[in-house]
Amino acid sequence: MRDTELLRCLLRVEDPWDVTESKLDLEHGRVDVRLEWRGPGRCPSCGCECAKHDHRERVWRDLDLCGDQLYLHALIPRVDCPEHGVLTVVVPWSAGRSEFTERFERIAIALLREMSVAAVARRMAITWDHVDAIMLRAVKRGRRRQQPRLVRHIGIDEKAVKKRHRYFTIVSGHAFAVAGAGLSRVHDQTALCQYHHLHPQTDKQRCCGRHQQ
Repeated sequence: MRDTELLRCLLRVEDPWDVTESKLDLEHGRVDVRLEWRGPGRCPSCGCECAKHDHRERVWRDLDLCGDQLYLHALIPRVDCPEHGVLTVVVPWSAGRSEFTERFERIAIALLREMSVAAVARRMAITWDHVDAIMLRAVKRGRRRQQPRLVRHIGIDEKAVKKRHRYFTIVSGHAFAVAGAGLSRVHDQTALCQYHHLHPQTDKQRCCGRHQQ
């Protein structure tokens, strides 16, 4: 079996994508794999076959291969759809503008459940900012999947942000894991921020909250 065929199987690459080249750099502990789109152009919105407009080079960090860092390289085609215009083909191994594959981000999120951001950055050999961006993307995906639910009991807390009396007002649902935060620029705006969150409550709900304090 050729190296490209082996990598195609290991990376779960499927048509119309194909592994065309691989390069091992033992000195720097790095493996670079090139993938190419072999099929005709297809619109990511409607799926119709259309002409390719141009290509854009992108690189993604994938899970390590036998201890060496693995990078995927690909020229991502853009297609010219008569109905939807010029669009970029969706790649199956990553989402959006992330610099990492979905496999890589899943492992990072799993580690974040047990470790700090700094510890995950050291473990995955990436920067603190990269781990933070992975975490924020995961939170956004989770919030998009959330279904609207009635919040009957809430908690309000305030956290200082650096200096100059800047605060986060944090409103959280006690019955399930959901939270929203509003940033008040000065301490005096905290009451206004709390009123904004509490305004949809009924008078009975507000009275119950005051009696419990």
